[in-house]
Amino acid sequence: SSTARLYGLKIDWRSDGRRDIRASTKAAINYLNYLNQMFNGDWLLSLAAYNSGQGNVLSSIQKSKLPRHQIDFWSLKLLRETQTYVPRLLAISEIIANPEGYNIVLPKVPNQPHWQLVDIKAQLDLSKAAELAGISNRSLYFLNPGYNQWATLPNGPYELLVPADSTARFKASLELLPAAQRVTWHRHRIMPGESLGLIAQRFRPTIKTIKSINNIKGTMIRAGD
Repeated sequence: SSTARLYGLKIDWRSDGRRDIRASTKAAINYLNYLNQMFNGDWLLSLAAYNSGQGNVLSSIQKSKLPRHQIDFWSLKLLRETQTYVPRLLAISEIIANPEGYNIVLPKVPNQPHWQLVDIKAQLDLSKAAELAGISNRSLYFLNPGYNQWATLPNGPYELLVPADSTARFKASLELLPAAQRVTWHRHRIMPGESLGLIAQRFRPTIKTIKSINNIKGTMIRAGD
């Protein structure tokens, strides 16, 4: 989380930039470029530092006592996870570059955009957004996993990723949506003596819905949550 924040990713109860597709990719590229400069253009050492932290790799270099020209990923004693992380990436890249040589058939992926970024102008309920786009909640979350709660951020940025083939429908439906219907969820603080059944009776969703959106496993709830 500290590295994420250093590279501009916001992390709080509403959202986690580490899971945001666009923001996390940009941050990762910036961090990798920084590491690549630190390790004089050696991408394997850069990837090792990305995995375990630059401090661990620098410490391994120091402990090796090797001349600078002999230092590379393969000559260092690194954390076990890092020792397998880099070779796995190399193996994956080799397989993708030469699938026939390994008797592997890769799925065909159209060379066209899968999603589009949409300016939604104001906070929007994610379930409502999925409804407007004509897709499932799961499909919308798949593209927008950075949101921790049931809606986009109240103070922006006001944007959503939507499947490319659903964008036109989403934009048209959003234009017609009354402002009062953009956010339909209610945030409730549990009062002493309340149960899931009482809360469901008051607000009219099912107990199953309340448990699902709040990630409640059993039936126990605590006053003040």
